[in-house]
Amino acid sequence: MNNILLCDLGGTHARFAKFEAVGAYSNFKKYRLNDFTNFDDIVQKYHVDTGLKFDTARFSVARTPVNGLIEYQRHAGDPDYAIDFNVIESKFGWTNIPYLNDLEAAAHGLSVLSDDDIQTVIQPNGKTWNDNKIIISVGTGVGHAGILNGQIMRTSGGHFLPVTVTEHHRKIESFIRRKKDKNYSLIMEDFVSGRGLRMIAEYMTAFPNDDMTPDEFMQDLKNHPDVVTLFFEFLGLYAHMATNVTGMYGGVYLTGGVIDNLIKHDLTDWDAFQRFFKSNMVSVMNDRLIGCAINYILNDELPLLGLTRL
Repeated sequence: MNNILLCDLGGTHARFAKFEAVGAYSNFKKYRLNDFTNFDDIVQKYHVDTGLKFDTARFSVARTPVNGLIEYQRHAGDPDYAIDFNVIESKFGWTNIPYLNDLEAAAHGLSVLSDDDIQTVIQPNGKTWNDNKIIISVGTGVGHAGILNGQIMRTSGGHFLPVTVTEHHRKIESFIRRKKDKNYSLIMEDFVSGRGLRMIAEYMTAFPNDDMTPDEFMQDLKNHPDVVTLFFEFLGLYAHMATNVTGMYGGVYLTGGVIDNLIKHDLTDWDAFQRFFKSNMVSVMNDRLIGCAINYILNDELPLLGLTRL
């Protein structure tokens, strides 16, 4: 059965395609969640736009459904959003749909990329310690997954307590703590994500930015390189923790809408990233970290590629 709908459901957009073969899909379309009242309307819109119907579907999701339901608590002025997959399955006559975590799907996609889809932004220096890779996606939220001896390792992504190193980091931590619901702990996703970048910018500029569109926000960041530097410090810390805790030194692979936008607008500070990813430690750890390449994935639709491998 090849008449399969593929959907990568993120925190901001839903991306659809038709399965063709492993590593190949067609009829790609992208829709913004907030342009629709119900998610099933988006699915129906894709059917209408393409003239296609599907026997079944495969989903990658930024948040795991609980009893078939995903409830998004949105940020940056967006309303909350609920998606009931029980309704979706009933409406379109689908059963036994796989729901992969989006980072798990992206890790599957990494295995079918060509060399032309990968750009090394920080070259390794010395021998690579092992072949196990870690992929980090920075978008509306942040997550990571690993490829360990050819097997996909799922994780809870940025849902771990934050790491702050400098006094500046700790001041930002206090600022974000004051802004967050006191019923929840601070997590690393509060720093390394789309909302984290906006929080750092608000702290540094003393002006809210929730009303700015993504393009307006990126243009404004050009006037605040210190914000970019701090964000890349936190991203380097995130990669440092994820790599050392998992022991995956075969390469870090960065993807996600925030990274895409920052690179597109020439808003990067790889030196800041490297200072905190490759902090001076005992020699055995230094050797492992300096041998680990930092790569940027040029392909925008890695989870969709991963869904073709199921």
